[in-house]
Amino acid sequence: MQHRQLGKTGLTVSEIGLGAAQIGHPGLPETQVETVLNQALDLGITFIDTAAMYGHSEERIGKFISKRKDEFVLATKCGDYQIEKNGKRETVKDYTPDGILRTIDESRKKLNMDVIDIVQFHGVPDSSDDAKAAYDALFEAKNKGWAKFIGISQDGAAGAQAAAQWPLDTQEFTYNILYQEADSVLFPTLKEHTTGAIIKRPISNAVWQLTEKPEGSFMGGPWERAQTFPLKELAQDMPLVEFVLRFTLSHAQVSTAIIGTTNIEHMKANIRISDGQKLPEETLQKAKQIFSEQF
Repeated sequence: MQHRQLGKTGLTVSEIGLGAAQIGHPGLPETQVETVLNQALDLGITFIDTAAMYGHSEERIGKFISKRKDEFVLATKCGDYQIEKNGKRETVKDYTPDGILRTIDESRKKLNMDVIDIVQFHGVPDSSDDAKAAYDALFEAKNKGWAKFIGISQDGAAGAQAAAQWPLDTQEFTYNILYQEADSVLFPTLKEHTTGAIIKRPISNAVWQLTEKPEGSFMGGPWERAQTFPLKELAQDMPLVEFVLRFTLSHAQVSTAIIGTTNIEHMKANIRISDGQKLPEETLQKAKQIFSEQF
């Protein structure tokens, strides 16, 4: 496993991280969650990304691997969380100072960690929120010693604006061969402020494997792009998952690429790609040129 610096934090993290949304699913057996989390650490993953709204994710991390806390860096998110109502889980958006601090404090308890490495907004406050009060609360959590570092999870221009306006330590956002917008919209701002880049959807959920368009924009949008983007032509003999992940890891500003899975074999296959080998510059430039022409 290769490791990289996480911006100006001074933290060193594995370039492939574990996205812990799936382990929060209430239907997933606890024994499987325990195995997945411990195997991730045993295989060399040192960065785990979770959130208050990821079901049972935080409490399961606290239950099964908080005793191994010195082996990994953990990032969680606030600004929204989940409640159970009439037997169903609902997401509540709350960017009030009280809501932010309460959510972070509850995360500390669930994670069994007095100090969380990184706390990020799960998005950014919108026009109905008091943005300054929200960010002040996030910085207060850092000043209280509840979080070592703070940031946001936000794509696009809104993410770049926040990174320029507030002294953030990290930013989580989408970047992959099918979604290269961050090259012009986000990466320049993050480089200027030495903000650590945490990449979500680094393999675009492998949407090219699906024969029919999925419902919703989360998967449907990437699937549409995959229909016209010449992935196989660019990858040549390389397996597509490997090619797409290597594209993301070839970016010099990427600190860690988080992949969510509950499948140990998939995890092992992804980790094997972390060998320090980048795609040829000619291939990278061709992929970037095609992207700019098509999208």
